[in-house]
Amino acid sequence: MIQGFELWVPPKSQVFQDGLPQWEIIGADSQFVQFPLRAGRQITCFSGAMAYMSNEVKLAVKLAGFGKTFGRLAGGGSLFQLTYTNEGNQDGYVAMTPDYPGVIVPIDFSSSGKIMALRDSFLCSTLSPSGAETDIGAGFNPAQSVGGVCCSGFDLIVQTIQGPGTVAFIMAMGTVVTKTLGAGESMLVDGDAILCFESSVTIDVEWVGNFMAICCSGEGLFNTKMTGPGKVWLQSMGIDKMRKLFPPKVVQRTSNSEGDAGTE
Repeated sequence: MIQGFELWVPPKSQVFQDGLPQWEIIGADSQFVQFPLRAGRQITCFSGAMAYMSNEVKLAVKLAGFGKTFGRLAGGGSLFQLTYTNEGNQDGYVAMTPDYPGVIVPIDFSSSGKIMALRDSFLCSTLSPSGAETDIGAGFNPAQSVGGVCCSGFDLIVQTIQGPGTVAFIMAMGTVVTKTLGAGESMLVDGDAILCFESSVTIDVEWVGNFMAICCSGEGLFNTKMTGPGKVWLQSMGIDKMRKLFPPKVVQRTSNSEGDAGTE
């Protein structure tokens, strides 16, 4: 690949002392992330993420205080925080899956800083060895101009994910590549290709080109400019890009003299 880019592949999980992996990503697409749970081990996730679990794993639901709850909602998360705990004496398991077809991208916060992600990207996370949870909140679009806020492909409010010592799993679609930008290094991307980036990265917009390029290229008005330092995750088929391929069908119904529905 071009220097600086990396094809993202699921990294190897950390293991317990007996060699058992702490998590496993199963499948090539529409994946599961499966967690072997030692007694007392916990996993947090968003509402509806659980696919299957062992009998000794129990669910607890709570609010995390007004500030954190509001931040999760603003960032596209769920109202309640869900925690699955192995309350038995034997090893158990729990598996999570996204709510749309795609891949699961783990981000290890022992080596990454705070992440700015698309709203509703968070799937689930581990707890740190000290018991600290991943902090899911909301932040403002880090664009450097009004045009960047409006046209960068990111909403005004974005999802923030951080948690030293934890591993968070976020939802993506298509092929994922990463690029680590040096200080002052910039790249232009389509807004629909952005999955997430470290909070040290700034974004803005640039015109796609001259008048003919704007009108006839099919690339819209702007490209998103991302400037380092920091790491960027890009996806080939984001959920917003997928939605554009299948716009909602507007159905108009009229009444005829017999009271039957009319044509679309």
